[in-house]
Amino acid sequence: MAQPDGLQNDYLAVVELAHRALTSTEAPYCVIGALALGVCGTPRAIYDVDFLILAQSNDPQPFLGLLRTAGFAINETWYDANPMARDVVPRLAHPTAPHFPVDLVFSLGPFDRAVLDRRRAVDFHGLTIWMSSPEDLVLMKLRASRPRDFDDVMSIVKSPGLELDLPDLWSWADRLGLQGELHYVLQAAGTGS
Repeated sequence: MAQPDGLQNDYLAVVELAHRALTSTEAPYCVIGALALGVCGTPRAIYDVDFLILAQSNDPQPFLGLLRTAGFAINETWYDANPMARDVVPRLAHPTAPHFPVDLVFSLGPFDRAVLDRRRAVDFHGLTIWMSSPEDLVLMKLRASRPRDFDDVMSIVKSPGLELDLPDLWSWADRLGLQGELHYVLQAAGTGS
């Protein structure tokens, strides 16, 4: 379902504001989640923008400061409804488009570092932003393992013209304990394993 032009413009403005704030630091980032899915799989409704950031610690304050300078603020209403997420995923909103929040996911582990090493520069409505590779998006969604994530993975695997690096996928699936999940989606998609 297409979004009305006003909502799409709001969404694009939020992506651009967050991108510009995050590129002002040397810490690499990339877009993950539904926005990245729209580039390499079947687009679906987007309710937020997810940024994976390489951080030297789990202290979000330097990044929150950058986004606050760009006009973003912590979404306290969301935290009140999701108290367990407060220390895990900072959620911010911009006053010009409060209905499109920005979620920050901080990378500390080897897989997340590899995701950022393999990120790709992608043109997104005239803005060059960093996106996760399709293979890494598959693995992140298999790791999350919600029903919609499996649907998302199927759309990536079945995407015409997209050739996944299967040896790399299997290597990381082995390290992450996701062999069964990867086997399932590849078989269900009819691509074999």
